[in-house]
Amino acid sequence: MFSATFRYALISLLEIAGSETGITAIDIARRNGISATYLANVLSDLRRLGLIKSQKGRRGGYQLTRDPREINLLLLQQGLAGSATDITPAQPWLDEQEQRWRQELEDTSLENIRVAAEQVAKTSQTKTSLPVPDGRGADP
Repeated sequence: MFSATFRYALISLLEIAGSETGITAIDIARRNGISATYLANVLSDLRRLGLIKSQKGRRGGYQLTRDPREINLLLLQQGLAGSATDITPAQPWLDEQEQRWRQELEDTSLENIRVAAEQVAKTSQTKTSLPVPDGRGADP
């Protein structure tokens, strides 16, 4: 449902949001297995949308221009993809689904995704950890 550009843009924004001092494109690409060339185009789109800025130099890298709570996924999707104008016989149904989708994206911020990802990571770490014996023996 989401394009590669949208996915890479979201990954990039999450990486940038998680960095206190900025993160380079090379670091984002390496950490996520993304083509550096393709990522450069995605980051250019994010700059064009005013969502990120870059700082050159030894401590340079990309930074968000807004608080993650202010970046909703609808803004990101619309900025990257534009709006489709094709008319089909199923247009009323498609319009209804798109409206639901748009509302969900509008209600979901970058911060929501970051927090959810942290929770998933914590849950998966807990599930993969082996129980630690407490030395009291089996429960009665």
